[in-house]
Amino acid sequence: MAATSSGPSGTSSSASTTKRDQLYDYCATIPGGLFNQEDLENLHIAQDTKELMQICQELVSSQLFQLLQWDGDVCWKARPQDIATKLTTLSRDELLVYQCVESLGTTGIWTRAIRAKTNLHDKSLNKAIKSLETLRLIKSIRNVKNPSRKTYMLYHLVPSEDIAGGPWHDENGEFDIDLINTVADLIWNYVHAKSWVEAPRIKGRDMADAIKRKKDAVAAAAAAQQQQQTPPTSLAAALELPPSPRFKPALGPSNRVLIPYPPGYRGYPTLPTIADFLRESGVVMVEIHEGDLKHLLDNLVYDGRLERMGVGGHMYRSVRPIEGEEDTGPGNGLAEAPCGRCPVFVLCEEGGPVSARNCVYFEEWLKT
Repeated sequence: MAATSSGPSGTSSSASTTKRDQLYDYCATIPGGLFNQEDLENLHIAQDTKELMQICQELVSSQLFQLLQWDGDVCWKARPQDIATKLTTLSRDELLVYQCVESLGTTGIWTRAIRAKTNLHDKSLNKAIKSLETLRLIKSIRNVKNPSRKTYMLYHLVPSEDIAGGPWHDENGEFDIDLINTVADLIWNYVHAKSWVEAPRIKGRDMADAIKRKKDAVAAAAAAQQQQQTPPTSLAAALELPPSPRFKPALGPSNRVLIPYPPGYRGYPTLPTIADFLRESGVVMVEIHEGDLKHLLDNLVYDGRLERMGVGGHMYRSVRPIEGEEDTGPGNGLAEAPCGRCPVFVLCEEGGPVSARNCVYFEEWLKT
């Protein structure tokens, strides 16, 4: 840029060039900004309206300004300088196609619409599109609503969510399964860490003695039952049932049992707190709006990994998996209790060989 006076009275060619650069430099600092005549006049760069129009025409001719209309008024928008340089080398057909694609912004335009707007033959249109793709001025994108339509948009723009499908789709419009699974695991770990609290320490000897007494009582009841059977056999074997699984409660960082928070607890994660966590984690590089996040949380609920808490279900708690000798998969509140997985549940009754009063695992579960 020439180092000359920028006062409003300058009329030399050098001063005119300087004013053109000043006008462009200001408009280029606001990407996507639209400027009407009044906006540009208020900058007080040109001496009068006639000079301003001359400068704007120079910028349009050099492809640095895009000429538009907004609410019936003429307005201008600055193009990046590297793109403007490429545009000056285009043929008439190529420039026509580029301006057609440019006019649709982030929504993109499909081939048939370009043909209708430019009135070019197929051969000329395809040649122009191929040349613009080679110069990285336009690109083809996948339209998730109309996958069969060949859609184009400017190379440096990001497709709108209506076209690209939002954060859960890759650049080709396909579901990004790896991203979805990564974010889902990240959310579950965050919610799980805030869903449970470690139980206070208790004397292990007292618990061990109580468990031993209950086991002895159950063993005695089973022995009495076996004496009445012919041939003698265990209750589980007679019913061809697998042995009762041993309940193993989940442990926290301090190796103490994890227990739920008391009823009425209001500290479970919510949609806004989960959204804030994802933004601050730095792991997810795409912008995830709360609406898209809500859909993912709903899927985690349907998959049995999270459950809604509180009035209206606005809070979330993790569903703790059952840990035992066998891999039984995730469970819910019922499956966490021994009754939900008991192999002789149908025989459990008051006064019977197995009941809640003498159940070893139920007593152990209550104490944890």
